[in-house]
Amino acid sequence: MKSQASGSTRQRTRRAILEAMVDVIMEADGIGFSVQAVADRAGVTHRTIYNHFPTREALCDAFSDYVDELLAESTGAAAEPTWSLASLPQLVEGLYRTLALRDRHARAYVMLMIGNRRPMTAWRNRSLMAEKLVAREQSGQVPLTPRQVTAVVRMFASTMGWHLLTEQCGLSTDEAAAASAWATRTLLDAAIAKGTTKRTAKPSSSYSRGGANATRRRRN
Repeated sequence: MKSQASGSTRQRTRRAILEAMVDVIMEADGIGFSVQAVADRAGVTHRTIYNHFPTREALCDAFSDYVDELLAESTGAAAEPTWSLASLPQLVEGLYRTLALRDRHARAYVMLMIGNRRPMTAWRNRSLMAEKLVAREQSGQVPLTPRQVTAVVRMFASTMGWHLLTEQCGLSTDEAAAASAWATRTLLDAAIAKGTTKRTAKPSSSYSRGGANATRRRRN
């Protein structure tokens, strides 16, 4: 019983640290973040953070995984869904709508990537997986390497793409979701055998356009 209570306390502390990162990263505007500031916000010591996360890189990767878990909770889906090139445009469309439900966490993740100037482990793993799929199906007529094709597709099929289209380009979530699905489908159709990717359904009108995050426009 004691070990269970200890484990529960450890999980609460871990979650408090990761939640504190959201506020600290957003306040830093993507410049970076201070581990001490995270400790202060979470109400723990600097040493406690390193007891949970041995390095700054481990802390950042844990935050990335935490955001993934929250996104999965919002949809009831697996944290790491299986996908194919054919299903990718539709998955991107769904991803953008889910990101709007966790707007603050998702934007903190983007800022963390920008501030660190390096991809998280989860990003690298997904990119490698996508590159293998592209390499297997890419047409020999494409004047790009599988890595190049994957990099361009990943710009749209990612939290970063959602952030750019909504934050910088001023699109609503629905507009960004439709645009990213179209761009992903078009790029894949050009890179692999024609007709391999499936066209996604038109965004459902039942999707709420009244949510503050889902429909707001941002202007430069």
